[in-house]
Amino acid sequence: MNNALTLIVDKIINETHDAISILLHEKDNRDLSFQPGQFLTFIFDANGIETRRGYSIWTTPDELPQVGVAIKKFKDGITTKFLLENLKIGDSITSLPPLGNFTVEPNKENERTFVMFGAGSGITPLMSHLQSILKYEPKSNVILFYGNHDENSIIFYDKLNSLQKNYSDRFFIEHSLSDPKNDWKGLRGRIDRDKTIELLEKYKTQFTGQVEYYLCGPEEMMQTVMNVLKDRNVDRKNIHREIYTTKILDETDDIEEKEREVTIILHGNRHKVIVLPGETILEKALEQGLEIPNSCQFGNCGTCKAKLLSGKLKLVEQTALTEEDIKQGFCLTCVGYPASDNVVIMYESIFN
Repeated sequence: MNNALTLIVDKIINETHDAISILLHEKDNRDLSFQPGQFLTFIFDANGIETRRGYSIWTTPDELPQVGVAIKKFKDGITTKFLLENLKIGDSITSLPPLGNFTVEPNKENERTFVMFGAGSGITPLMSHLQSILKYEPKSNVILFYGNHDENSIIFYDKLNSLQKNYSDRFFIEHSLSDPKNDWKGLRGRIDRDKTIELLEKYKTQFTGQVEYYLCGPEEMMQTVMNVLKDRNVDRKNIHREIYTTKILDETDDIEEKEREVTIILHGNRHKVIVLPGETILEKALEQGLEIPNSCQFGNCGTCKAKLLSGKLKLVEQTALTEEDIKQGFCLTCVGYPASDNVVIMYESIFN
């Protein structure tokens, strides 16, 4: 892969008992530029099988050439378990360039309110967002609602407290813990429907200008918040959420019919296309002039086979991929429809 980067580990920080953050730089000084909220895809050889895992960036672009990601242990996470147990300063990691559409673009002239809902490691891209906004969009407010299990599981706890102190007039945090100690004076319980409504009402006096909502965490939490925002008639274009897991759905699954931005990586270059309801990703890519490998265009030949790196995609009426292909994240863009935000597709010669 001629677009692969070699990252060197500079520092490892123990954030909680089951989460670390690491700082890295590119070995050959290749471009690591990114937008706040994007992620790096680490590539490992696990017993002869290529394994890929995306980790969100928590630092800001002005900290380059150094970049930071956070890693939290989760069930059956082979790559994550390896990193947590074996990673050392000086180690090298193969990675794809920064990717993802869950981003913000700070502008010093804007006056906005960013309402963020996070839980667990979902704080990682939100950290990059909120730090960038606080630094480079001085007229805007940031309100963070952050859920965790207990006090000791709050990732970036000290960093968040420091930011709150330095930007006390523009940055507001509410922690909610599902199993806190008895002396905990903050909110208790998960971020459910009632708590979402309560928090939005409590902080509505801080809303100024256009209000943007950013969600990252367990799918159940994000869907709960989405439902509340829908009931409050929030415009869908002002709601942004990160989809941590990749998933290929079959034709029996229902998806929300709406236009979605899809990132296509072709020959190492990134292209963003807007796919309308009823359009396949291949249709839109060809319409935009991208030279995507294709032949039959109805799911039989496998020529347009690609790898799903982020988000969810629905496949219909295809016969070219095996169940094992789909488990490994391969898809066909000729019969592939984006089924979530933040869909990233990669074509590589080794896949075809």
